[in-house]
Amino acid sequence: MNVNEELKRYIEQNIFPRYKLNDKGHQIEHINYVINRCYKLSKNMDIDNNMLYVIAAYHDIGYYVDYKNHEKVSAQIMYNDTNLNNFFNDKNLIIMKEAIEDHKASLNREPRSIYGKILSSADRNIDEECYKHTLEKFGNGGYA
Repeated sequence: MNVNEELKRYIEQNIFPRYKLNDKGHQIEHINYVINRCYKLSKNMDIDNNMLYVIAAYHDIGYYVDYKNHEKVSAQIMYNDTNLNNFFNDKNLIIMKEAIEDHKASLNREPRSIYGKILSSADRNIDEECYKHTLEKFGNGGYA
């Protein structure tokens, strides 16, 4: 993954620690998983890896504030982070904000950009795994 080292360091030191405030399913392990899935899904695409990294890194940062609207809260936290102005222009910040807003599984429309589509797909994989596990555990013939 080719990401600006200064940007990566900023996020690792200032954003990732905030994920300790979230429930166990939305902490740093989940974020790292989504970051890796985003890069796998976008491997052969012409996209900005720095933007994708930020989008994935911030996508659940607002979960502890309001889990029902966490996509909006997370997008606003990212958009209001003035440190990101050192790396991105206004157009990029708006695209990233919209991608974070569009990642929620219950969204009733297609994400507005390729970044939103990648994030949504990368994050939904978790939902599919949880669903499979729930069926194995509680479904017909489940072990619980």
